[in-house]
Amino acid sequence: SAYSADPPDVGLSGTAVALAADSASESDAAFFPPTSVFFVEVDNAEAVIDLVLDHPLRKRIEALDAYSTAIASPAYQQFSLGRLMLEGQLKMSWREAVTSLSGRGFAVGFDAKTEGFAAILHGKDNESVVLIRDRMLEFVRLTGNAGQVTEGEYRGVTAFQVNAFRFAVYEDRLLITNQADTGQWVLDRMIDLSESIPTDAAELQDAEQPAQGESSLLNNPRFQAFQGAVGSKSQVHAFVDLQTLGEAPGVSRALQSKINNPLAELVLGGIQSALSDSAWASAQLDLDQEKFSLTLTTPFELASVPEQRAYYFGASGGGRGLRLPQLPETLFTLSTHRDFSDVWLRAGDLFDANVNDGIAQADATLTTLFAGRDFGEDILAAFEPEVAFIAVHQEFAPTKPQPIIKLPAFAAVFELKQPKSMRRELRRTFQSLVGFLNIVGAMNGQKQLELGGERIGEAAEIVTSTYVPEEDDSEAYDAELIFNFSPSIAFRGRQFVISSSAVLARQLVAEASAEESHGNKNTDATLHAAGLQKVLEDNRDQLIAQRMLEDGNSREEATALVDLVLNVVGYFKETSIALEQDENELKAIWEVRLKP
Repeated sequence: SAYSADPPDVGLSGTAVALAADSASESDAAFFPPTSVFFVEVDNAEAVIDLVLDHPLRKRIEALDAYSTAIASPAYQQFSLGRLMLEGQLKMSWREAVTSLSGRGFAVGFDAKTEGFAAILHGKDNESVVLIRDRMLEFVRLTGNAGQVTEGEYRGVTAFQVNAFRFAVYEDRLLITNQADTGQWVLDRMIDLSESIPTDAAELQDAEQPAQGESSLLNNPRFQAFQGAVGSKSQVHAFVDLQTLGEAPGVSRALQSKINNPLAELVLGGIQSALSDSAWASAQLDLDQEKFSLTLTTPFELASVPEQRAYYFGASGGGRGLRLPQLPETLFTLSTHRDFSDVWLRAGDLFDANVNDGIAQADATLTTLFAGRDFGEDILAAFEPEVAFIAVHQEFAPTKPQPIIKLPAFAAVFELKQPKSMRRELRRTFQSLVGFLNIVGAMNGQKQLELGGERIGEAAEIVTSTYVPEEDDSEAYDAELIFNFSPSIAFRGRQFVISSSAVLARQLVAEASAEESHGNKNTDATLHAAGLQKVLEDNRDQLIAQRMLEDGNSREEATALVDLVLNVVGYFKETSIALEQDENELKAIWEVRLKP
């Protein structure tokens, strides 16, 4: 049979029959074991299906020439034939079948005790679910796999097994599992809850309470904490039992070990520490016609962050990023809180010997560059931990050399703790660096940088360097890549800017733009589709040539591919990732916003 004959000890604890019945009507978590380490649920799957399949973006995609080409391909035609055969067997469209089978919701969970997964599809009604199940099984038999189908009965419920998967329909739900023990537990739970739910108030008062026994996921204290904090407020929501997962040696090592990559440490270090001490984590997916967002949440306590990672959230946990000005044709912005000096000085606690050897070599070089001042204690420590980065589409004057590949301009924005004393040091270091680059460049026959400087009003100052073009380069449209750059630094009050472009440096200090931290965002990064599209359009010819060389495409094929990318980018407005943190929760939010 598809399930074993002996049911496990299943029951509700205490006097929670009515509560369990109400919870079961709200969440299929009532049907999953308390040892489930992963659970995801969609309450109104039909609405999600309709939103995705009827989204206005679908019409835009179907209008593309690339879509017409794709559906005319042999692979797609073969897929369409298989779909038509399945729909013929089901006697309904695949969309109607999916909606009838799971339109009222579905849930998937993985149980650590039985090491199996279970999926529950909540269908339109029992007749519809049974009909689709029977027609699917007949389709399997007709395709020559009749020997793979076995049938059995468990507690009056007919169950089937096809290869490693087991199926059973109870009332208006279809249960699918890969483990007999897991399926038996879930099916027992579904039957017991259904039979124990009173139909009216009198029956509720007289109902006998089941014996003490194993409860459901609803009784898992981590799941209860998840429901209290997050619950089912989104169209799609998921729960992960980090405490149980953390007992697995592999997961424990991953959460406790050193990251051993400076960049990855700066991005993930604080998150790793928070997860290593968290009992649960959740995911929520929200969709509408203008955007979709994925939110990952876990409980947070500042005490869980070790001393060597205080750089991430700040000593008091209030670390936030800097605001950036709204510049035209912005491509990318990043605002974050990271104490780089603390990372540098605590490298011995954060990284292994190999990484620390590299940091020691870099420290010696940088200390020399800064005239003997210690890079970690004197230079990095002179900056506040709030920092921001920005990249914008770059315009090139027709009277100046235009590089063959046009790169965006980018800059980093910092705040100085002691601006008066550090301005002179940073200005001198920048000028020394430009001089060093000119010496090295002259030895290798490269273009020279010309220093310049100016004051912008009474509050701002900029130091620029510009590559001096040769006579042949003055109005060239295929100049070297170095003409993308005019390295500059700028000051305004406590604000300090390092920029690849003098124009961008001027824009950033033209007015007081870097303000105090905002909201509860530790990190906030945004990629703007309009700016990306501008940069791609500037380099369209080079992208076409690259596709021809690397993929062997004809010019027509390469042009169609590049134009397809440009069109698809134009469907979007922006995408962003934010890390929000307060005294109770840590949230990572990814959003994609579409153009109306």
